Amino acid sequence: MFKKFWDTILFYLKTDEIRNKIYFSLIILLMFRVLASLPVVGIKQEDFINLFNGSSFGDLLSTLSGGVLQTASIVAIGLNPYINASVTLQLLTPVIPKLEELRKEGSQGRRLISMYTRLLTVPLAILQSFAIYSILRGQGFIGALDTVPFIVMCATLTGGAILMMWFGELISESGIGGGTSFLIFLGILSGLPGNFIDNWRYMDILQKVLLVLMNLIIVAVVIMISESERRVKVQYSRRVRAGGSLDSYIPLKLTQSGVMPVIFAISLLSFPQLIAQFLISRNINSTVTSISQTLITWISNPYTQNIGLFVLVIAFSLFYVTVVFNTEEISENLQKNGGFVPGIRPGKATASYLRGISLRLTVVGALVLAILAVLPNLLEYIGFLQKPLISGTGFLILVGVVLDMRRQIKSMAVVKDYGKYI
Repeated sequence: MFKKFWDTILFYLKTDEIRNKIYFSLIILLMFRVLASLPVVGIKQEDFINLFNGSSFGDLLSTLSGGVLQTASIVAIGLNPYINASVTLQLLTPVIPKLEELRKEGSQGRRLISMYTRLLTVPLAILQSFAIYSILRGQGFIGALDTVPFIVMCATLTGGAILMMWFGELISESGIGGGTSFLIFLGILSGLPGNFIDNWRYMDILQKVLLVLMNLIIVAVVIMISESERRVKVQYSRRVRAGGSLDSYIPLKLTQSGVMPVIFAISLLSFPQLIAQFLISRNINSTVTSISQTLITWISNPYTQNIGLFVLVIAFSLFYVTVVFNTEEISENLQKNGGFVPGIRPGKATASYLRGISLRLTVVGALVLAILAVLPNLLEYIGFLQKPLISGTGFLILVGVVLDMRRQIKSMAVVKDYGKYI
């Protein structure tokens, strides 16, 4: 077993394409960690730690930043603006006819939408930089900055966010895994050893056993639902083999959107808290301050936050499969190639059939994802675990990214293996 495992690893490393992509991802990782150690002008690391210490708001932002928010570095706000821009455009796509047309245009339309996402990231990064400064100043952690240091600070944080966005796209094109999720994965992974030591040091034997078992069960369930799929049988009348027409299938995954609904849900939960903190720091009037404080108290409540996370994961999963999984296009392509689902008429009937199956699968997958996202937190609140090793959202992102990287490496290895016969 272990010999086969090491033989597989060696085979992957001997493949030039896989090896180059791994090297490229490691270079991006090194650059990311170097930038995370460069301080930004006008803000001390202690200010960030004091502001977000023990705050669920800070935990959410830190997850999306790639685990570098509290470093007060030039990449402190990380991928937050880029993810917010992506969420905004995806929510606006069904509403704005021009964006809907671009989505239907294929690769060229997706490139334009990606460009709009990058352009929207810049003002969002500037706004978030200004909001963080205002919050720190309003809380009394830093004093008022002069014009030049203030501009330099905002420009540095904005430039860091754009660099993170660029790193993510570079990894998607030339590295291993999805760029955005890969960088978030690195941030979560970097904090895992310290969290493990903190948990292990203060636990008794029973708690240690429960911690290990619970984490292993969650990992196993995440792998199971990520790899589960339903295969819809397809027959091609134009491709004939001995004995009849050639059969194929359309694989419909239980979680077609992967971990993106979890990332989007975290982003949407953290955004109102950031706005409320900003309004409190500006001290506009007593009414606005009172409403903002009430909003923060309400969202920061563990039960409210977990219910919100649960609902948003399901909502984004259904939204994602509705927008991205184009059943009409699949049905049209099947019809053009002489393919059909046995017992289903080609055309609109096939599209409706596939849509119904994908929605039912997505509902089940979304429920499991949502439960896993909040389960470790709930077990901590009821006292079953002293403290989870990692949050449920962190688990989903970690395992999802690892499985995605495995699929990419495996597909490249298969192509390389078949290439020697061509």
